[in-house]
Amino acid sequence: MIARFYQGLQASLLSYSIPLVVTMHMVGIVGLLSPFQEFFRLLTPFNLAVSAFLLWLNHADRSLSFFMFALTVFTLGFGVEFLGVQYGFIFGEYSYGATLGPKLFGVPVIIGLNWLLVIYCIAVLTDSLAIHILPKILLGAFLAVLMDALIEPVAIRFDFWSWKGGVVPVQNYIGWFIVSMAMLFFFHLYRVKSENRLALPYYFVQLFFFLVLASAKSVFSFLGVILY
Repeated sequence: MIARFYQGLQASLLSYSIPLVVTMHMVGIVGLLSPFQEFFRLLTPFNLAVSAFLLWLNHADRSLSFFMFALTVFTLGFGVEFLGVQYGFIFGEYSYGATLGPKLFGVPVIIGLNWLLVIYCIAVLTDSLAIHILPKILLGAFLAVLMDALIEPVAIRFDFWSWKGGVVPVQNYIGWFIVSMAMLFFFHLYRVKSENRLALPYYFVQLFFFLVLASAKSVFSFLGVILY
């Protein structure tokens, strides 16, 4: 009976994964643009964890190669953030706020998972293209930088992290491109199978989420509404 309940729950989650992801992000947009944004900011780690679980559930092949890739990206992601926070290497000088939850050595523990979500979804997207591996990696790194460009204004506004001097350095985007290339290389090195029906919708939902939040302040200012 327990097995049947688990199978039914898994089937339901698979069926409703896309609506769940869309709903979570729409609620997040409304919440972060409301007077209750402080509460919704604290839900960010929960959003990332649930999204990761749903993506894992929709991944067709949970082989050793997939887990090796996930562990590599998570570890590398945390490692480069440690170097950035502690020494200003790779991305520039910045520090994390409270939004992303508990920290280790000044770096949110969940940041490695954030890297994994971004890189995995982009890898699935680019792997579906009929081009050679190198162009896939280069295109994927560009898409990762595009995502970061949308994340930055939102991250600064909602205390994900802050930059020394209050300006995002060009070094950050160069660092994102290089690190993303390395992570995408491991996706192909481990020969991870890319069947996942949630990965592409999740990537574009994320783009929409950060695009709306990044542009919201300008829109409300234009309308004469004081939101912040």
